[in-house]
Amino acid sequence: MAKVIVKDDNLNDAMKKFTRIMIETRKVARAHEYYLRPGLKAKEKQKAAARYRSKKKY
Repeated sequence: MAKVIVKDDNLNDAMKKFTRIMIETRKVARAHEYYLRPGLKAKEKQKAAARYRSKKKY
């Protein structure tokens, strides 16, 4: 489990940092969940990029 130290009673910043750590942990876990061939990995990356671009338009 990730740990974050709260400094100067600033809980909001600590929660933001904790959230970033947890998101990164989930990304790493998902990447190692199962093996993808290099070609399929590239397709997944393209799909993720398309989802990211479609969210950024609005």
